[in-house]
Amino acid sequence: MIEQEEERLKADISAFVPAYNEEENIRRVIDDLVSVLREIANRYEIIVVLYEGSTDATGRIVREYAMRNPAIRLVIQPADQKGYGVALRMGIESSRYDLIFYTDADNQYNVRDIKKLLAEIEKADIVNGHRVIRCDPKMRLLTAVVYNWIIRKLFDTGVKDVDCAFKLYRKSLLDSIRVNCRTGLADTEILAKARKLGARIIEVPVSHYPRKGGRPVFEASLAGKMGLVKPRVVIDLIKEMMKLKREFRSTLVSNG
Repeated sequence: MIEQEEERLKADISAFVPAYNEEENIRRVIDDLVSVLREIANRYEIIVVLYEGSTDATGRIVREYAMRNPAIRLVIQPADQKGYGVALRMGIESSRYDLIFYTDADNQYNVRDIKKLLAEIEKADIVNGHRVIRCDPKMRLLTAVVYNWIIRKLFDTGVKDVDCAFKLYRKSLLDSIRVNCRTGLADTEILAKARKLGARIIEVPVSHYPRKGGRPVFEASLAGKMGLVKPRVVIDLIKEMMKLKREFRSTLVSNG
């Protein structure tokens, strides 16, 4: 009887992971997610959203896991629909359960910290991770400070660490939000649109670690360990910031 009550109280959780050339990391991400979700969820699924342009063994590895565990699925992001925001949208649209969790495939987070997010979800529609100590190269850290400052000036997100890839959402909220941004600005878009819908957003501290395998797709090839962002990435972000700002202004005008 007690076991049945515990099962009833557990949540149904969809977890998705955007990935691109992450063969060095994907096994650990999946293993860790399976371990913690079996512990905290009633039903769960793990969705790896893999960009079609990925050239390493990431896809093969995920398919092997999916053959052994039907709760694991591979979703292919078409090559002509490039962008982190597209991966987020596909992950959200592929998720079936009441709670949707997402994190990156780079092993820079401790996925067991999902318990911290889950502990707050009864009081919120979005629980956003906050990296108290961010373990990234110095230029990435500087870029993040500037980026978060700009986002706070332009958009009302209600969080300090807008692009932390460790979030738990209520599916009912995300069903009301259309993600249009193709870049990493999609994180901001979701939070800002959620605030306009009156959503409750809570931010909780999570662990963050240096990347030990693979390479961030948005860093310049000559960046080494400096963490320099590709100029093209910056330009695309600026374009989408302007576009998203216009969208919010037009909404205000139409509502007025």
